This record gives sequence, C-alpha cells and structure tokens, in this order.
Amino acid sequence: MRLWLPALAAACIAGSLMPPPWALGFALALAAAARYGRRTILFAVGVALVVAAFDTAWRDPAVRALPHGLVTVSGIVVEAPEGERTAFTLARTAFGTLEVRAHGSVRAAEHVTVRGRLLRSARLRTRGVAALLDGRIVTREQGQGATAIATRVRAWVRLRLETLPQPAAALLDGAMVGERGALDADAAAAFSETGTTHVLVTAGLHLGAFAALLLIACEALGAGRIAASLLALLGVALFVTFSGAHLPAVRAGVMAACALIARAGGRAPLGPEAIAVAAIVVTLWEPWSTGSASFLLSFSCVGAIALFASPIARSLEGLRMPHLLREGVALTLATQIGVWPLQAAFFLQLAPYAPLANALVVPMVAPALGFGMLTVANPLFAPLAALACGWILGVVRAISALPYAHLVATPPPWWAIAVYDATALWLGLRRTRTALACVLAAAALCLWPPRPGAGDTRIVALDVGQGQAVAVLSRGHATMVDGAPAQQGPRTLVPSLVRAGIHRVDALVVSHPHEDHFAGFSALMAALRVDRLIDGGWSAHGAFGALLRDAEAARVPVAHLRAGAAWRTGDAEVAILAPFAQPLRNTHDDVDNDSLIVRVRAANCTALIMGDAESEEERALIDAYPPDELRADVLVVGHHGSGYSSSAAFLAIVRPRIAIASVGLRNPYGLPSPQALARLRAAGVRVLLTSREGTITLDTAHECAVQTTLPA
Repeated sequence: MRLWLPALAAACIAGSLMPPPWALGFALALAAAARYGRRTILFAVGVALVVAAFDTAWRDPAVRALPHGLVTVSGIVVEAPEGERTAFTLARTAFGTLEVRAHGSVRAAEHVTVRGRLLRSARLRTRGVAALLDGRIVTREQGQGATAIATRVRAWVRLRLETLPQPAAALLDGAMVGERGALDADAAAAFSETGTTHVLVTAGLHLGAFAALLLIACEALGAGRIAASLLALLGVALFVTFSGAHLPAVRAGVMAACALIARAGGRAPLGPEAIAVAAIVVTLWEPWSTGSASFLLSFSCVGAIALFASPIARSLEGLRMPHLLREGVALTLATQIGVWPLQAAFFLQLAPYAPLANALVVPMVAPALGFGMLTVANPLFAPLAALACGWILGVVRAISALPYAHLVATPPPWWAIAVYDATALWLGLRRTRTALACVLAAAALCLWPPRPGAGDTRIVALDVGQGQAVAVLSRGHATMVDGAPAQQGPRTLVPSLVRAGIHRVDALVVSHPHEDHFAGFSALMAALRVDRLIDGGWSAHGAFGALLRDAEAARVPVAHLRAGAAWRTGDAEVAILAPFAQPLRNTHDDVDNDSLIVRVRAANCTALIMGDAESEEERALIDAYPPDELRADVLVVGHHGSGYSSSAAFLAIVRPRIAIASVGLRNPYGLPSPQALARLRAAGVRVLLTSREGTITLDTAHECAVQTTLPA
C-alpha cells in the first residue's frame, strides 16, 4: 500500500506532460494489464494519467485560444508595477491570469480594464500566466471579492514592513507575501551564489516555522493537541492564501497540512506519502508547473531530505555538536544532494559553500519571520526583525565574497539528471557501495556532461532586443562580435555561451563605442575567462571607458585592431576588413562609419558582420577589396538595417543569400527601415529579423542552414 500514493503522483506528473490521446492509450493498456493481472493499482494509475492529462488540457494557459485582434479585458491587479511602464499581473480575467504592459499607473487590488492585443509567451506559461497583454488602461476602480481582499492584505503587510531598513524589508516581503522584486540585484546575486534563494520566497522553511510558532502559541494558551493542530492548519491555509499561493507555498502547505492532520490524529507524519500527496495536489492545481524550475527544485529538495537527512544526522552523531546544529547540517547536506544538478541546469552555476551558508542562515529564519510578523502588528519589534535579517544578509554576503563561491556550470542534459536522480533514489533506499559508486559516476556525468555537436562551427545572432551580439562557436572556442545592451549580458550572453559549453572566450570584439553593441561584455568578463577584448582604438569616454575599466579589473588584455587583423576560433577564420588606419571623416555619422567590420569564414559559409557601418564605409570596402574578398552568404546588416546602410552598390558586390537585422520588437527607431528592406528584397535576399525569428543560428557545415529559436 505504501506504493499507492507515489505511483499516483508519478502518474499525475506524467499525465500533465502528455497529450490526452497518449494518456488515454496508456490508460487503456494499463486497464487491460490490470484486468489480466488483477492489480487494482494499475487501473488507478491509468485513471490518474487520464485525469491529469485532461486537467492540463482544460486548464493549461498554453492551450487556450486567444483572439488575434484588439480585446478589452478586465481583472484585478494582484502584483502592482514599480513604474508607469512596468508590467503588472492581472487576475480573474476572461482569459485567465495575464501579464500586462500598459502606460499609466495602477495600484494593487484595483479592478482595471485594459484594451490591447494578447501575445502568447512560453516564458510566462510556467507561472500560470495565459498571455501577455500589450495595450492601454481604459478604466480603474476599487476591486471587490476575495482576490482583491487578499491583495489588499499583502499590500498592507508590505506597507507595515517599510518601517524596516532595506534590504531587510525586501527579505521579509519575500518570506511573508511572496514579493521578491524589491531586493536589490547585488543582494539577490549573493543569495543565488550561496544556494540560499529558498529564504527569499514563501516555502517549506517559512511555513514549517510558522506552523511551529502557531502550535507553541496555541498550546501555551491552553489548547489541546487536536485543537492546536487544527488551528495551526487554519493558520497555514491563510498564510498560503495571503502570500499569493505560489507553487512552493502550495507544496509546503499541503505537506504541512498532512503533518498537522497526522499530529491531530496522534500519528507520525506521513513522510514520503505526504510528498506524494503534495505532488498530486500541485500537479492538478497548477498542471503547467510540472516542468518548471520551481516544481523540480521544490520536490527534489523535499525528496532528498526524506531520503538522506536522517542517515546523515546519524553519521554525524560521533561529532560533538549540539543536536539542533547536527540536524541543521544534515538538512542542508541532504538538500544539496537533491538540488545541485538542477541548479546547474537552470541557473548555470554551482554553490560550493551552500551547506555552510544554509547551516548559518536557516536557524535564523524562524526568528526573522516571527519578529517580522510582530513588526506588522507593532513597529516596536522592528529592531529585532532588522537584527535577525541583518544576520542572514551578513552571512550571505560574507560567504558570497569567498574565493570560488560562484562556479559557472555547463548545464547537464535532462537524461543525465534523470540518471543521477535514479541512482540517488537507489542509494537512499538501499545505501550500498554499488549504489554510492553509481551516484558518484552519475554526478561526474552531470559535472562534465557530453556535448553532442560541440565540434560543429556555428554563427549565432542572439536575440538581444534593440542591440547586437553575434557569437562564433567552434570546437569549444568562441568569439563574440558585439556585446548587446548591459542588461542582456547576464540575461542572454553568459547563458548562451555556458549552455554551449563555453567557459573561455577567445575574443570579444567591440564594433564601435555605442552601448547597445558592447555594454553586455562587462557581465561576460566577470563570469567567464576572456583572452582579449578587441576595439578600434577609440577614446575611453563614458560607458566605453567604464567597459575598459571592467576589462582591467577582470585582467582582460585590450587590443586596438583595425583592418588586416585576423585570428582563428576553432575551425573558423575571423578577419577584420575595416576600418582602415585613417578614419573616415565628414560622413553621415563618423562613429558609425568607423565600425569594425568582421568577416567569418568556416567550411561552406561566409558571414559579414557590419556593426553600425553605413553607406560611406561600405563604399570604402568596395574601393579597398576585390569583389571575391567581400562576397558572403550571410550579411549581418549595418546599423540594424537603417536607411543609410545596405546600399544597392554594396549588395551587388556582396551578393548575400541571407540578411540578418538585429532589432528589438516595436523599437522606437522604426528599424529596419523600409528603404533598406526594399533594397534587400530587390536583390533577392532572404531577410531575417531577431525581433521576429528570435535567436538565429547558422550551421556552417551545411551552407549556412538557418535554425531559429523563437523569442520567449
């Protein structure tokens, strides 16, 4: 019977990931097997498969039909924006929960009407958001109903917590009402690098502490075991509701409910069965979440604790340490066993000091939460809450500053993580030397994953919004031509290279000193080893000067190169064709027309990357080189396809088959310009826009075959 709940949980998760016809087919096969083998569990598993599959098909925002034209949508603002153009979340609409981008200000708990267009977004699906609504606010009024009341309570709690200094207030915002946006970027990075991000969001740690505080308070006031357990259960349900009912909170709330019900009945907590019940409830409650980082990390964490915390604690009994400290160390070690491969897969990093950080931080979470709640009731408790939060923040910052606190990790493939999880489960159930050896082998597979296709040479135009970044990848080597706007460095450049297995970059090339072409390089130099930064020898002023200082701080040599320079990146030959020794003067834009123009040749593909070059620099190229030196299969057009670039004379010499324009969706500059597009199409060129196609990959082994990754 102990297998029933885990089997049903596994069936629900599998059903949520497959189309209903597949689930129905598997269910029929299981029903036939159950009849033949007289095993009721097989029939139950088949039913769970079908129920989960149809629940997902009915409730998943990704399968809802969306209108194509303008729509008018009304709902309750549950997460208010920080500014007038910041996105906010709108719940209780006719299309489900939406993320809204609209001009104007709104407040939490308001009933808002917005007119605009609905856009599907894969990025939003795992949060249960049906679509992105881009439009304008039509009306605003006070919201009514349970959703509005819960939102007002969260807003009131946040207002009361403002008596605390930052970032202590932001830390308790996340712990109590699920708001993480107010935490500054440096503090958030420190939590990420130390493996303590679970402290920032309402989850099992906070609900467990809250339930324990309620039990102590109720029993101190004279309530019996049953009454105290039921009152704590009610408190946990209210906490989950008013914190926003995010996935980790729902999972932890279900598990806490199982434990409290067992306690009320005089029984021990269910353990693995409670985890299975939580998995079933969460899967049916939020079927779109089963493949998300939150779901996988959450259940990997509690599963590892159930399997390994007690054995680790027993193995530490020989050490002279307090019981609570031993239990805390065991919990943190068990947690890391479960989550580190997923952290590498989702966040591209390993946190070697995570056990130490958690051992010092976790014991202070309950005091911080308790004093935070008392601060909401009475600001006199604010100094105690600030003291507890200060300990947490101080420990996290100190450990994140240690050497090698943050290790960049190539994400292991999902099959490698599955092998690791299977061997870890075997070790948790059997604890044999063979199982341990298999776990170590699987861990090595996750740390040094095989990279199929890593020897191929690819030219990748990254989707970086209104900016430009082109990566040349070959046999574990990389050259980056242009570095996108600053925010795209950690968001796009670093993840793209790390996911390709790149931890060292041959060269970063700045085509010209405009921020949308280089600012993201600062984050890349901070995260990865870079052999050199290449520029055209321009004056070190403003943001470009800051980039050169970042290069100096990262000990990256700077090379000032112009026409004639060349090097190899794996099997690719990279050459700078322009500018020449004497910069062009009195052009439409002298900075743009002093761009480094880079040619990449590999196998059966040649690409010409133009920076922001315009027609004057194009004419200089025509005058300086024979036509064969300028011919290219792919042209990354100059100045994002402005009307001053891609002249007819230049296109006649280059004769590209494909043109790529790196532009942002609905950018304010109207790029690419209609004139440039008309010239490209008149020349018979296939035009690809990163705003439309997303990231564009060219396979040089197959004559620049194009693959696109649609933007999220």
